[in-house]
Amino acid sequence: MDPFRRAMFFGLGVMSLKRKEAEEIIDDLVQRGEMSRDDRTPMVERLLKEAQMQKDELEEKVAVSVQKTMNDIGLPTQADFKKIENRLEGIEKAIAPHKREKRGKHA
Repeated sequence: MDPFRRAMFFGLGVMSLKRKEAEEIIDDLVQRGEMSRDDRTPMVERLLKEAQMQKDELEEKVAVSVQKTMNDIGLPTQADFKKIENRLEGIEKAIAPHKREKRGKHA
């Protein structure tokens, strides 16, 4: 089996792969003769790049899933709160002159 593919079979663990861990995996393959020393550095970089890509993809999928769930259960978003805040500010500005006028009559 291709060493790169074998490393990918580590599953979710590969997404949190650190440089030292990637180097250890590849060094083990080099020691066992399954990979040449010349391929070590490019393979470490490839593993790290793939790990980052998988992590980014998972984060995106989780974000989309969370957003969908929030929409499905009707939770308001930050944008919804901002719209409400803007409307409230508009209402406050619109009634401010009336409040001052009312206070003036009662003073």
